Amino acid sequence: MRVISCMIVLAILCTTGAGCSLFKKNTNGVQGPAGGGATPPKFPAINDPLVPTPPTLPTAPMTVPGATPTSASKGTSVLAGTVVDAYHRPMGNAYVRWVSLDDKNAGAPIDVAADAHGHFIIQGVKQGAAYRLIARTKLGDKMLAGAVLTSAPNVRVLIPIREELANSDTPALPGNPAEAIGGDKNGATPPDPLIGLGSAKPAAEPSLPTTIKVPGPSVRNPTFVPGVVENPLKDRLPTLIIPPNKGPLPPLKPNDSKLDTGPTRVPSCVLVGNHLENLALKDSKGQTWEYKKHGAGKLILIDFWGTHCIYCKDSMPALNRLNQQYSGRGLEVLGIAIEKGADERREAEAVNRLCTSMQLTYRQLMGHVGAFDAGKHFRIEGLPTLILLSEQGDILWHHVGRPDPAVLSGLERMIQSRLANRPF
Repeated sequence: MRVISCMIVLAILCTTGAGCSLFKKNTNGVQGPAGGGATPPKFPAINDPLVPTPPTLPTAPMTVPGATPTSASKGTSVLAGTVVDAYHRPMGNAYVRWVSLDDKNAGAPIDVAADAHGHFIIQGVKQGAAYRLIARTKLGDKMLAGAVLTSAPNVRVLIPIREELANSDTPALPGNPAEAIGGDKNGATPPDPLIGLGSAKPAAEPSLPTTIKVPGPSVRNPTFVPGVVENPLKDRLPTLIIPPNKGPLPPLKPNDSKLDTGPTRVPSCVLVGNHLENLALKDSKGQTWEYKKHGAGKLILIDFWGTHCIYCKDSMPALNRLNQQYSGRGLEVLGIAIEKGADERREAEAVNRLCTSMQLTYRQLMGHVGAFDAGKHFRIEGLPTLILLSEQGDILWHHVGRPDPAVLSGLERMIQSRLANRPF
């Protein structure tokens, strides 16, 4: 019994020592993950040599210059309009050169390109200054050109161009703008801006085989040949039989002298767009004036006026001087009186008395006869109105209201430019 008791006491003492040791081990802090003694990973700190140092940002404030208007942009204006052909159709792909008539030291002339519809715009011109606009383009192997005079601002410039207006003085067409950007004047290619900045050029595209086989369409009936009248297929439309061409018909020319349209009705006016086909009126002395017979090939300056208009008399002495000075070189000044009375004879006498008192030498036409009103055909909005017609009958310039000396001076420069190539 004593032996058994001693063994029981010894077993209890051993069990108590092991449990205390186990409890002591569990009360310590955790040294690693469960199931192993490995140390958990440590995240790098900011001063770790493997972590790159972030760049230092500037602390000083950045100053952005404001957009202040420069003195060069003050007083500038714009010119815009359309380049048209002889039938007033827009001419695309034309170039317009503008030359200053006031500043002879303006530098080399500048060309602007018109769009596909003939529209162009010129910016940076001097407000109130006079300019000469020279338009030209090529139609096949033919050069077409035309020139007008105007002053800035003007956004309704109309430049008619024709083959007969192109001569040796017409400026040559500039080169392709895309070619000018691709290299310098010696043909060298500009350096690639990507070289030296750490960027590589894009790789060349892989060359494809030159021969590509495309399968042909499936033939439902190999016996059918397109173009044969007999059509064996019921789902196809019958072939149209066109008779053989017997030769082109001769074109009709409206200005052909052999085309007889009969006598011209007086009074009458045929104005198509901005192109005058014909005008037939009686003057204040009863004589008939017709544009096709008396004005074709001339530069015509028309003055729409009336004896009841108090402002119409102011510009008449200047128009009389232009007629006397340039009539021998191809200019004809015409006055078209728009009277409101019902007695044509008394209206003509009133026009003659006024012209005699002012010593006017240019012809006066009667524009209002019965139900006919020439002012309505020309869309006259007020009196006086000045209209300048080219040698082909196109309206080059018009002015509504009493013209001041600056307008008359610009008109005379335009007349001188149109008549520059004519002999005295």
